[in-house]
Amino acid sequence: MTESNKPNDGPTGAKGSRRQLLARAASIAITGILLADLIGRVNWAEFDQMLGRVALSSWVGALLAYLALNLFRALRFRILLDKRESPWRILIPITLYHNFLVRALPFKLGELSYIVLLRSRLNYTMEEGLSSLFGARVLELLIIVMVFASSIPASAEQLAAQRDELTIVIAIAFVISGIGLYFGGSLIRAFQGRAQPILTLAERRRPGLAAGLNSRLAHLGEEMDRIRQPRLFLAALFTTCFTYTSSFLTNYILLRALGVDVQLPVFIAIISLGMFASAFPFTVSGFGVVEGAWLFGLTRFASMPEADAAAAGFLLHGFQIFAAALYGLLGYLLIHISAPLPANDATSEIK
Repeated sequence: MTESNKPNDGPTGAKGSRRQLLARAASIAITGILLADLIGRVNWAEFDQMLGRVALSSWVGALLAYLALNLFRALRFRILLDKRESPWRILIPITLYHNFLVRALPFKLGELSYIVLLRSRLNYTMEEGLSSLFGARVLELLIIVMVFASSIPASAEQLAAQRDELTIVIAIAFVISGIGLYFGGSLIRAFQGRAQPILTLAERRRPGLAAGLNSRLAHLGEEMDRIRQPRLFLAALFTTCFTYTSSFLTNYILLRALGVDVQLPVFIAIISLGMFASAFPFTVSGFGVVEGAWLFGLTRFASMPEADAAAAGFLLHGFQIFAAALYGLLGYLLIHISAPLPANDATSEIK
C-alpha cells in the first residue's frame, strides 16, 4: 500500500473522525440528560392506570393507522423513483423495514437501509435512492408546516399568544424547505462549484477522489432535478397529505383514549410538534426530544398535568417503536422471502 492510499491519511481524516465522534458523544449526552429529566417527571405508580385507559379497540385502530402510514410512504417512494415500476411485493417490505431501522438505530443510520435495499433488491443507483429519500423527508416537513400553519388562524386561545412568533417560524421553515426540495439540483451544483478548491486539495492525497465525488454529485443533481417536474412534485405532495393524515390519526386515536379533549386545531398543533421532534438529528433514536415535545404540547395546549403529559409522551413514543418493530419484522421476513429483481428485469415487472 502506497502512502497516498492509506485510509484516513493525514490530518483531514483524523479531524473528520474526531468531529463525528464528538457529534455522537453530544447526541448521547443530550439524550441522557433529556431522558433523566423526563423520567423524573413521570408518576410511574400511576403509569399502569394510564395504560388501562386505552381500550383494545384504540390500540388496534392506532396500529391500522400506522400501517396505512407506511403504505402511503411506499406509494410516495414509488412516485419519487418515477423512472420505472417498482413491484409492491418488494417496495412495501423495504419501506416497513426501513421505517423500523430509522426508529431503532441511533444517529439516523437507519436511513441508509433504504438506499442499500433499493440497490440490492430493485437495482436502483445510490443517487436514485438518495434523491427519493431526501424528497420524501422534505415533503413530510412541508406538509407538517402547511397543516400546522393552517391551524393557527382557527386555533383556540392556547395558540393565540404565540401566533405571531409561530407564523414567522413556520413561514421561514416552509420557504427554506420548498426551495431546498424544488431547486435541489441547482443547489447541489452550486455546492459542487464552491467545493472544487477543497476537492482539488483532496485529489493530491487521494487520486481519483475529486473525479468520483464530482460524478456522484452531478448524478445526484440530475436526480433532484426530476422533482421539479410539476406532475411528479404534485403527485408526491398529494400522497404526503395522506402520510400526514395517517400519522395524525395514529396519535389522535391514542390521545383521545387518554382523555385529551381539545379543539381540532389544537390537536393539530400538539401532534405536529410530536412529528417535528421525530426529525430532530442530535439525539439517539429521538429519545428524550420526542417525549419532551409531547410534554410541551400537552401541558401548554391541552392543560394536562405535567406528570401525565410526560407519561403520555413515553406511551406515544413507545407505541410508535412497538408498531415500527412489528411491521419491520414483517417487512424483514417478506424481503427475504421475495427474490430480488434480476438487473435485466428491473423495468419489466409492473405493479
